[in-house]
Amino acid sequence: MNRRRFLTATATLVGAAGLGTLYWPNRWNYIVVHHSAGQFGTIEFLQQVHRERQPGDPIDAIPYHYVIGNGNGLGLGEIASDWRGEYDVWGAHLSGRNTTRNFLGLGICLVGNFEESTVPQEQLEALVTLTKQLMGRYNISSANVHGHGLIEGESTKCPGSNFPFAEFRTAISEGAA
Repeated sequence: MNRRRFLTATATLVGAAGLGTLYWPNRWNYIVVHHSAGQFGTIEFLQQVHRERQPGDPIDAIPYHYVIGNGNGLGLGEIASDWRGEYDVWGAHLSGRNTTRNFLGLGICLVGNFEESTVPQEQLEALVTLTKQLMGRYNISSANVHGHGLIEGESTKCPGSNFPFAEFRTAISEGAA
């Protein structure tokens, strides 16, 4: 199946139902933080990994809405996205046990393996800034911002034991973006 044709047909159907302009871009209720578990990352590389891991996915995009670089592929703290983010397409960043959060949750992936290393300060600052912007834009509370492995039903260490979740939670709870 042609992936872009599938998406175009789906978007047309949703738009025809009158949901497109009001609901579609405003449905985001969650933000989920991930790590790539690898030391290299670009949009193209993550698309290829997604194609290999989920060959039947009709959406030819990265599974996340945003990626934040570690200086190896993308620049340190560089925020990138592909058309999944641009068109508010649902994510593929959680397991099938959490389809609601894939549909209603924005996925942010930090390039790196935070089981093996710590998050560079510039990358963490970019994550805080982006998260606060998204929280403000979509009225998402900090209580709805989670690490992948902290979501019920998920069996992963993502975003890693070295991810400073307490520091991150404090930073996104302070002031507006």
